[in-house]
Amino acid sequence: MLRFYYGSGSPYSWRVQLVLEEKGLVYEPVLLSFQKGEHKTAAHLARHPHGKVPALADDDLVLYESTPIVEYLEERHPAPALLPADPGGRATVRIEEAEAVLYFGDTFRSVARQAFFTPAERRDQAALAEARTTVRGELDRLEQRASARGGDYVAGPTLTRADLSWVPFVEIAARGGVDLQPALTPWLHAWLERMRARPSYARSYPPHWRAS
Repeated sequence: MLRFYYGSGSPYSWRVQLVLEEKGLVYEPVLLSFQKGEHKTAAHLARHPHGKVPALADDDLVLYESTPIVEYLEERHPAPALLPADPGGRATVRIEEAEAVLYFGDTFRSVARQAFFTPAERRDQAALAEARTTVRGELDRLEQRASARGGDYVAGPTLTRADLSWVPFVEIAARGGVDLQPALTPWLHAWLERMRARPSYARSYPPHWRAS
């Protein structure tokens, strides 16, 4: 039995859960409360020494960090494949994963710091506006790359891990005030609607977002 430790709203967690769902794997989700500090308990630090999410236990094997986890799931459960068969296609997917998890994730932290972790009356509105502009620039570049490939999905004609990595970050960006604008990013807007219609999206949607 796979046991999946995650935090609601963590795009890194959501990325892994989307892979679990798309592969149709049976797993036990274990939701950790950030508010209660459950990700910093001794039990979780034994799973993830940095006290972060996600973590995955497969019997006695315990993994942490989203990228090695999704790589493990792909190798351990190769069907349905979420990587293309050809080396070039695989490299393209991994580049898009890095774009989402590393570059976009790092850029978004400036928005998150102001929008999520600073009380409204203490926010630096100029800094928040500048951060949102920077994040929107990253989305514009994603629009250009993905639309140029001529498919319905980020890396081309078929669903891959690139899509499952980008969805959580695009969604959390919207919650931080950087919504997709159909007139400016038409490809991304249509793509997100397709992704939202997938059963994996509904089954993995962050629990605390449902009530907000």
